[in-house]
Amino acid sequence: MRNSTSSQKREVARPTIYDVARSAHVSPATVSKVLRGVTTVGADNANRVMLAVRDLGFRSDPLAANLRRNRRSIIGLIVPDFKNPFFGALVSAIEQLAEGSGYRLVAVSSSEAETIEHRQIEALLDWRVAGIILIPSSANQTDQTLLRSEGAPFIVVDRVSKTSPFDAVGVDNAEACAKMVRHFYELGHRKLTIAASLPDLPNMKDRIEGACAAARSMNEPMETEVLYCGPDLSHATAAVAKRFEQGIPPQAVFALFIQATLAVLREVDKLGLNVPGDISLAGFDDFEWMQVMHPPVATVIQPIAEMAATAWKQLLQRIDFPDDPPTTFQIPCSLEFRGSIARPREGASRTKSGAQRSEYAEARDYSGNNKVDKTRRIL
Repeated sequence: MRNSTSSQKREVARPTIYDVARSAHVSPATVSKVLRGVTTVGADNANRVMLAVRDLGFRSDPLAANLRRNRRSIIGLIVPDFKNPFFGALVSAIEQLAEGSGYRLVAVSSSEAETIEHRQIEALLDWRVAGIILIPSSANQTDQTLLRSEGAPFIVVDRVSKTSPFDAVGVDNAEACAKMVRHFYELGHRKLTIAASLPDLPNMKDRIEGACAAARSMNEPMETEVLYCGPDLSHATAAVAKRFEQGIPPQAVFALFIQATLAVLREVDKLGLNVPGDISLAGFDDFEWMQVMHPPVATVIQPIAEMAATAWKQLLQRIDFPDDPPTTFQIPCSLEFRGSIARPREGASRTKSGAQRSEYAEARDYSGNNKVDKTRRIL
């Protein structure tokens, strides 16, 4: 049994540079030069090396090569969820920057879980990556503190606090949301439902605070309801459906993440309502389907390319100058006031029976997390 097992291991073993050298009848140093593109190797030797590489199926080991040269060329990227189109677009933008800078990008997901995020960070550290780009799964900074204690160059992106003690790149969430709320107000809306994901995420907190502060600052009272929808589309769909069952549908909705935008549109369609005739809607982040909807969906647009470029530049700066003080970047968003927001129509937010009532209450979390946000709620 042992001989059979050993034989199987030898058969599937990855060919080494020494195997290539023996097959080509040259030294390992010559093979290394050919693979690195050194032009001083004779044509005959170079041809034999490349033939041996092809026949043996040899592939270089970049990690081992980097260790020999004392250079690291892999950058790790941790995102909360690959299914989220915003994170997918950010990964794509960073990947292009890495390829243009001579680095390889390894992207992994934390699946919105702190325990998985921690394991991913430990794995990347074990791989001795040159640096890490982290989009955190929560407000907990334990993993970021670990990275700093390990001396690993890293930068936090998107879900960042304005007072972050680490290198960070975010956007002006509060101001962008305030501008969108003012647009709702200028069109005559005095009641607004704000659909958010999780209350403890730094960027989500900034969005909620910016929207609610703008509503409080208006000359006439603007009632706001904060609806916590959970982290993904399934939770958001359930939360929005439950909210729409609570009497009259919202008059206007500002969805602070893309899954909430989709959930609202799904519920509007299911109930036979109309955007913007019955409900005005604005989202956060912009994708092609939002532009070709009828009407197109108004939204806050995060500058993904600029976020990626800023994060990449700062990470390379951190790699070269590890002792520099941390820097936080806040990049302005842009807004598109499209046709999904209009002036409220008389009776647009009534139920089919025409019954309408309002009362003061707590804005509850319909995603099952039992969170409560004390704001005025319209029922």
